[in-house]
This record gives sequence, C-alpha cells and structure tokens, in this order.
Amino acid sequence: MDDLLFNLVLLVIFLVILVKSAIFAINSIEKVTKRSGIGQLAAGFVIVAVATSVPEISVAIFSTHTDNVGITLGDIFGSNVTNIGLVAALFLFLSPIRKMQVKTTKNLFPLLIASSLIPLILLLVQQGSKFVGIALLATFAFFIYYVFKTNKIQNHEQREKGSVYKPLLLFFVGIAGVTLSAKMLVDNASSIAEFTGIRQSVIGATIIALGTSLPELTVDIVAIKRRLLDLAIGDIIGSCITNITLVLGLVLVLSPVAINFSILSALISFAIGLPIVLFVLIRNGHIHKWQSMVLFSIYLIFIITIYHVQTSII
Repeated sequence: MDDLLFNLVLLVIFLVILVKSAIFAINSIEKVTKRSGIGQLAAGFVIVAVATSVPEISVAIFSTHTDNVGITLGDIFGSNVTNIGLVAALFLFLSPIRKMQVKTTKNLFPLLIASSLIPLILLLVQQGSKFVGIALLATFAFFIYYVFKTNKIQNHEQREKGSVYKPLLLFFVGIAGVTLSAKMLVDNASSIAEFTGIRQSVIGATIIALGTSLPELTVDIVAIKRRLLDLAIGDIIGSCITNITLVLGLVLVLSPVAINFSILSALISFAIGLPIVLFVLIRNGHIHKWQSMVLFSIYLIFIITIYHVQTSII
C-alpha cells in the first residue's frame, strides 16, 4: 500500500512537471509564430498542436520501448475524446465570440471528418502493422501541407519584430522537460496498473489522457481570453489529427508486435463519434453554451463507460 501511495504521489508530481514544461515550450513557440508571421489556424493546427501533443509523443516513444503499449493506445484515443469532450466543450462555453468566421469553419470541416474517419478505418482494419503506421505518418504530412496551403501567411506589417532563435531555443528546453517527465509518467502509470489490477489501456484513457491534455486545455483557455479563437480551435482539432496520425503512426512503426484495435472498440467508438458531434454542433459557425453541455455530457458517459468496461472484465 505504501508503494502504491508513493507511486501515486510521483504520478501527480510528474504530471505537474510535464504540464509546466509543455506550457513553457508552447509560450516560446508562440513567439516564434508571431515573429514568422504564420496564420492563427495554421499555427494552432501545426505548431501549437504538435507542441501540446509532445506529451503524447513522448509517452508513445517510451511506452513502446518498455512494452507498455496499452498505456499509449489508451492515451492516444482517450486524449482525442478529452480534447473534444472536455477542451472543446470549454472552448464553446468560454468563447466571447458567438460566430466563427466562414473561412475557419470551412477549413475545419475536412479536419473533423478526418478525425472521425481515421479511427473508424483503424477499427475496421483491426490489425495495426508497420505499414499502417507509415500510412498514418504520410497522412500527417498531407494535413500539414493542406493546412499551410489553405491558411495564407500574414502580411509582413502584422509580424512581431525580433529574432525567432531565442524563443526557439527556449522551446527545445521546454521539450526536454516534457520528454523526461513523460518517461517518468509512463513508469509510474505502469506501476499503478500492476498494483491495482487496472488495465494499462484504461489508465492511459483516463489519468494519462487527462494529464497529457492539460497543455491543450491551458493554452486554449489563454487563447480564448485573448480572442485568438482560430488558434484555440486549430490546436484542439490539430491535436486530434496529430494523435491519430503522427503519434499512433510512431507507435505502430516502433512497436515490435502488431496491435489489435478491436480490443479497444469501446474507446475508439467515442473517438469516432465525438468529432462528428462537434461537426454537427458548429456546422453553421454559431457558438452557444448549450453545445458545450452536449460535449461534456458525452465525456461523462465516456468516463462511466470506460469504468464499466474495466469492472466487467475484472
């Protein structure tokens, strides 16, 4: 029992370090985007989303090397559910603007459909191999190209003066902190799973997914308060795409064994459905507080379902 308590304390400590390090990295990369003149949606989708997904990427890399792939699979799909069911819900609830720009919604819809379609295809295919991993990494590269092509660079007059090198260096310092804390996070989550008998995928889908989604949550709240809505929504959807293409692609390429997605059918089903729900809610660009209640209710159902699946297996 003392060992379990000790590991729980360490889990909380490293979650805090992970989030603080990620926030530091994101603050630095935001300066890079302002000085380089990248548009808000593109910056949110590509740079901020990838930066806030560094915890998931780090967890994925270390878990494949420690044979704890169940944790990162739960984290990947659980983070997508958390990003939309919790983070997007808060975005809709806190947004001071009640109508998104037509260009923003137009660019978001293909991304939301892809966020739902990709896990659906994975569930139908069932077996995740290195070939599937390479295909997912190629898909990630395509979306990077798509977002930059559809979001033009800002005018030179709108750029912030200053060099990009110092904030870029600070960004890598923050990433180093994220990477180290993520490794310790995986080790302690694995120990807790062993002590409690809870499956690794459940730990990943709940505790780890919430912890690694805190950077998105924090950054998006700051962005919303500054009325940078394109940056916030770009981060939310971009993180989902990054998780199921870049992060999962890395897991499949690095994993020594093939992965059976059918054992995660309940979790993946939520990852399939929530992007469609968000698509339906914001298809006309209007933002209402009741929409956030719909998403948050689904997130609560997700938590209850995951718990029920775990207890029924035990």
